[in-house]
Amino acid sequence: MLTAEKVSFRYPHANMLFQRLSLKVEIGDFTMLLGPNGSGKSTILKLLAGYLTSCGGVVALDGRSLGTVPPRERAKRIAVVTQTRIPALPYSVWEFVMMGRHAHLATLLPPSQHDRDVVRAAMGLLGIAHLANRPCGQLSGGEFQRVSVASALAAESEYLLLDEPTSALDPEHKLALLELLQKCSVNMGILMVTHDLQSALDYAKTVFLFNRDGALLRGTPAEVLTPASIRTVYRCGSELLHGCDGSSARAIVLRPADKG
Repeated sequence: MLTAEKVSFRYPHANMLFQRLSLKVEIGDFTMLLGPNGSGKSTILKLLAGYLTSCGGVVALDGRSLGTVPPRERAKRIAVVTQTRIPALPYSVWEFVMMGRHAHLATLLPPSQHDRDVVRAAMGLLGIAHLANRPCGQLSGGEFQRVSVASALAAESEYLLLDEPTSALDPEHKLALLELLQKCSVNMGILMVTHDLQSALDYAKTVFLFNRDGALLRGTPAEVLTPASIRTVYRCGSELLHGCDGSSARAIVLRPADKG
């Protein structure tokens, strides 16, 4: 289990971003983290990845403080997809995806057949095998997002943290990625930062929603994504549309708050 327990954080020369915040990422759970801009979603992800250090509380991996976990072990167990730009260096797609294996690669030795097989399989899952020899600098934003996810999956980690991985994807590739992540979550713990309420409703098993007071609402999508919470957090109105049989909500329709 990857956990943040009563964690507080502030950037230098800034007010406290959040205080005593707790959440967990478990194997078998597809969790989505939502909230308004600047609420701390990406910061939480970086704390769980070990990229930032909290100023209070503990981030732990299976009960061990993340700071005590050796970097190589941490890289094997936690894969991360950040909001990164396309690299300036002329890496090919194959080379970039292989970088996801860095914690597994033997020093000064070329990738093994297993490494190559894992990379090939990850690229197949993301539908980017045909881009293998393409320089990353020639990719669109959406193509590079898929390359980044393939690189993270190539790590064969237990936990996968993703920061808005669908933001540049067209509807076809967005849905394909969400379906893939949902399937992968059977054997992994996945936390995905997103602004897409509909994706959370359709695919997440658990939702964390930042309130404007810095607290987290936690539960199933149906429990958390209510008109009341959406109005409080996003300051807009909403309507949940249900199936003809009156079953759980199937769609979220947003509207300006002053229209009801």
